[in-house]
Amino acid sequence: MTETEADLRRLPASRVQTAAFYEVKDLAAGDAVVLLTADDPRLVMESLNLQLRDALAWQTQATAEGFRTRVVLRDETEPADVVDLLIRDHRRVDELLGRALRRINAADAAGARPLLAEFAAGLRRHIRVENELLAPMLPQPAGPDGTSHVAIMLREHEEILAQLGEVEASFAFDAAPEAWEVEPFVAILSGTLAKHEHREESNLFPHWAAALRARPAPEQPALLARVRAMLEGGEDVKT
Repeated sequence: MTETEADLRRLPASRVQTAAFYEVKDLAAGDAVVLLTADDPRLVMESLNLQLRDALAWQTQATAEGFRTRVVLRDETEPADVVDLLIRDHRRVDELLGRALRRINAADAAGARPLLAEFAAGLRRHIRVENELLAPMLPQPAGPDGTSHVAIMLREHEEILAQLGEVEASFAFDAAPEAWEVEPFVAILSGTLAKHEHREESNLFPHWAAALRARPAPEQPALLARVRAMLEGGEDVKT
């Protein structure tokens, strides 16, 4: 494990975020970067994390000379709560679908088949967790037009599962399809899933995270463990 230190305390405030980005953008598994800043870096770190798709985890300490922030990859840490775990699972299934699409774009539909199968199983488990465990127990906040964010989530899940079914139908035979036959279905699914995850994480998850924090402390580890088990396939949700 390598830990490096970057002293940004003498930089103008307008340059701190850019300098910090270049220090952490290529952070590797097992490594850490310590950022020394004159001012509280909370907003800087949140912005960097947004740029890097929630890839970072950090801890900040106030010191006599300013602030010391130790940054690692989020995957190197334990999930903080159920919502954190769901966001990580979004990234996991995204990566599987992205790898499958790259295989298809390289005219290797046969190589994409096992990746798509793993993706489909993980996506269905994820949707069951949100639909059947969390949606009934957590708040259903509404947007400015009064529409429930949970209702939007459920509707989009149906659309995603329908698109997934079209992809799976393309691979229903023993022989893999031609890449050009399946590529449009996988590309459409990838775009739909990305938009859905962004809306879910922006509009619904902050409300769910607040509700989860408000639940009795003894309940939280048990719920986190149950969601983890369900996402890993160790506990199924009955439909």
